[in-house]
Amino acid sequence: MKPISLFQCFCAACLLASVPAFADSDHNRAREAVLSGEIMPLEQVLQQVQKVSPGKILKVELEREAGMWVYEIKLLRDTGVLSKQYFDAKSGALLQGKPRRSHFGDWDDDEDDD
Repeated sequence: MKPISLFQCFCAACLLASVPAFADSDHNRAREAVLSGEIMPLEQVLQQVQKVSPGKILKVELEREAGMWVYEIKLLRDTGVLSKQYFDAKSGALLQGKPRRSHFGDWDDDEDDD
């Protein structure tokens, strides 16, 4: 297991800080969800990401998908492969795809939801 470096935490914080001002209400909703125990803090999820897929975190998004909170993580794996993975924000478990309605769909490498 590779520990998360201070640099990676700093990069994640910078990514979150770069969200436009109009997203403040989303930030507040996410903060409230962490405080209420509805979701795990990002720091804990990033530790889980490094266990499953060691690499450099490039982008983190917290989304509400199919009635559940999901961390969408884009990372450059140590192998050099660019990856997008989805983690259940409550448990930190790696999801097999992006939740869609009541089931999990396969993630298409050509899909870009940005």
